[in-house]
Amino acid sequence: MKDKKSTNYTILKQLMSKSRGVKLPDEMDYIVLYTFLYKYCSDNIKDFLLLELKDKELTIDESYRNPAYQERVSFDALKLYGFYIKRSEAFIDEVVNNNYLKPGFLPDFLKIFPEYSIFSSEYHNLKYFDDLFKTIDNEIDTYEYDEEVTKNVCEIIYLISQLDVFELDLEFSDVFDIISASRLAHVSSNPEFITQILSKLVLSEKQTIESAYDPFMKDGSSIMKLRKEIEYGLSYCYGKDISRLNYLYTIVRFFINNFSFKNVFLKQEDALDSVDINGASFDVILSRIPIAIKNYYSSNINQSREMSKRSKRSELENLLLNNFGIDGDSFKLDSELNSALENLVNKIDVENELNIDFEGQYEILRDSEFLFLLNLIDSLKDDGIMAISISENFLFKNSLEILRKYLTLKKNYIDTIIRIPNEINRSRPEVVIVFRKNRVNKDILFIDMSSDYETKRSDIVYPGLFRKNLILDDTTIEKMENAFVRRLSLPKFSNLISIDEIKNNNFNLSVSRYVDTFEGEFISLDELVMEKQDIDSNIRDLNLKIEKMMDELDIRF
Repeated sequence: MKDKKSTNYTILKQLMSKSRGVKLPDEMDYIVLYTFLYKYCSDNIKDFLLLELKDKELTIDESYRNPAYQERVSFDALKLYGFYIKRSEAFIDEVVNNNYLKPGFLPDFLKIFPEYSIFSSEYHNLKYFDDLFKTIDNEIDTYEYDEEVTKNVCEIIYLISQLDVFELDLEFSDVFDIISASRLAHVSSNPEFITQILSKLVLSEKQTIESAYDPFMKDGSSIMKLRKEIEYGLSYCYGKDISRLNYLYTIVRFFINNFSFKNVFLKQEDALDSVDINGASFDVILSRIPIAIKNYYSSNINQSREMSKRSKRSELENLLLNNFGIDGDSFKLDSELNSALENLVNKIDVENELNIDFEGQYEILRDSEFLFLLNLIDSLKDDGIMAISISENFLFKNSLEILRKYLTLKKNYIDTIIRIPNEINRSRPEVVIVFRKNRVNKDILFIDMSSDYETKRSDIVYPGLFRKNLILDDTTIEKMENAFVRRLSLPKFSNLISIDEIKNNNFNLSVSRYVDTFEGEFISLDELVMEKQDIDSNIRDLNLKIEKMMDELDIRF
């Protein structure tokens, strides 16, 4: 927000004011997503046409009346942007400015965009935006709104339509993010400093990433951060969220941030039911695991079944690659081929080939919390890395001792555990854990940055939300990265601990047990006991002297 006189800043303040103290419908979130998407698509196509018509003696309206010209520019627009507006009167400015005060505007407005827009099938955008359009159509009945609610909704739509999509002082996408965290949208978001930590950990290992996956993506920040840091070094993005609002918000957010949906695969689905997306394995998994999560009987049988199916699919893909010359990218980009492979895998009997890995003392794992972590780790590629933020009680809860033993002693999956600041987001304590497959090291690095940190202001400022505006400063992040990459033991910050020592501590992984952050002088317990005994003795002697003096003076109480 460099220029507080900018158009977008002025409108943002008006929108934030409108979000407070007015009656709004429960479905306002979806209307906001729809309007931002409509505005973005409409203004981009109008700008594209103005550039195309710059040296031609044609207006936009005249160009739409020329079928041959329209066929060419629509083809170009679909190639460049993946979308096109079919009628000149369907541009959002014309629709809103001319009609938003008229009766019946709201239901008509919610129909115009899907009716007069085209999305390229090449980018499989249509499937995602159909989900939004169907939600608008099925979930919103504007005829039930009273006059006051309708008026408030129309005014918010009008304000969004006046935003400048191309402004640089306060970008359109930043306005969208701020509004989405307000009462107008209620989108669940991850604290930015956690996203900072997760992305820095994985990027310190990998400068190019073919595939990244967030199984609990919420607002999609983790993948957005990776993509921002490495630009074209991220080939395929995968994500899941059980919330329909989060899922649709992420679609719109990615789109207005110029993600190519050709390589984006999102699902509204619970990752606890299955981590699988199109049989893919991942270079990177990063996510903030929901704090109150339970396993919901994601048992060893389910885990093994999914891994067996993934193995069978890999065999089928190799067969097609080697014997029929099919391009490897086709498995991701060709929806018909992918669907055929999934159907074929589902017909293969994998029950007799399940590799149940939880025998003997690990049998208790089948009812354990957080067992889905094994599914996630198994979906990594052999050189993959997984960084997650998770409830701190995972490190020492008694019921999880067997799982910790399995992850450390038997599988050697846990690489690093980081205690992160708790004050910034005022939530229950969380830790970041880094998992790797095929580790050579037989130790675990513990880092405690819960008090050793500095903050700075986020690039995106949320009005009225002081805590959300704070992120970790560069020095703090660099210190963490340096300790992580070089596996350093630093006083009061980090410590490299052998598996044998962890075993002796009954697989308790609490960071405070291994990293001493105590400030001040240590007091010997023996000295403290002796000091107390001297004080007690002196008190007894003093009492005896007082009693003797009172007897001599014949004083009684």
